[in-house]
Amino acid sequence: MALQEGVRSMSLPAAGDLSASQFCFMNIDAAGRIALPSANGDAVGVLQDKPDAIDRAGEVGMLEASLRLKVIAAGTITAGNKIKTDAAGKALVATTGTHVLATALKSAVAGDLVEITPGARHILA
Repeated sequence: MALQEGVRSMSLPAAGDLSASQFCFMNIDAAGRIALPSANGDAVGVLQDKPDAIDRAGEVGMLEASLRLKVIAAGTITAGNKIKTDAAGKALVATTGTHVLATALKSAVAGDLVEITPGARHILA
């Protein structure tokens, strides 16, 4: 069971139907709405609920303000791995030249909820 701790969230309007994206990474689009990030891109947080229409409020657990979040794994992750996002907002092991969003606290396989601790976001060298 994946845990969350010290989650600080913000309510923001959704860019569309995100009902299938709970516990996925989110970014802010040019209209100020939450949306799925680009693959290997930056993100501001993890969606905590299931907004099902454009402009419907969604709660985002903010990466910079939370201690421990859970996110859906898109592949095999080992505790201690640096984490990036895919285009569906799911967690993958970060590779050179990609945005590091967090560090895995537990190991997981695709489809599992994996515990992450956000850190200073940066590009992996």
